[in-house]
Amino acid sequence: MSKPDPDLPFSHPVPVATLHGETYLKLAPDAAARERIADELSLDGIDALSAEMKVTHANNGLVTIEGQLEAKVHPVCVVSLEPFDQTISEPVIVKFAPAGLIEKMTTRAEENGDEDFEPPDEIIDGVIDFGAVVTEFLALSLDPYPRKPNAVFKGGDPVEPKISPFDALKALKADKA
Repeated sequence: MSKPDPDLPFSHPVPVATLHGETYLKLAPDAAARERIADELSLDGIDALSAEMKVTHANNGLVTIEGQLEAKVHPVCVVSLEPFDQTISEPVIVKFAPAGLIEKMTTRAEENGDEDFEPPDEIIDGVIDFGAVVTEFLALSLDPYPRKPNAVFKGGDPVEPKISPFDALKALKADKA
């Protein structure tokens, strides 16, 4: 196994060479890693986070990851500024490939006029960091403007003063003077 990346809040690198056919992974970061992820994602906390993934490594080098992410998080409400509980259940679907295969796939898609082609992510140094995948899918599942249920915004736009018709007449009289 490769060394975890100290720059990531949660790192679980796996060399692609160790993945054969179908592999099943279950990741559940410990409390310290969940705290680092919460800081990275501006959450008040993460009580639970896990991902079960089926990893398929094809003979051509393409790696497909499919699974489910489950989490109990505490985002901060944009209205009340209070943390609240939120349960997340999101599918995880992502593909990785070596640079050479990505080039071939992209060229083939361009030749076929496939405008919807989305190239797989690149496998860097023969390693996929599954911790980074879990963190990324958690980040993508979060509402960018989390709102606590039943939170009501009590402010509003400033009230403009009412203009009396007599104020308009005063302005006309002042212009003539």
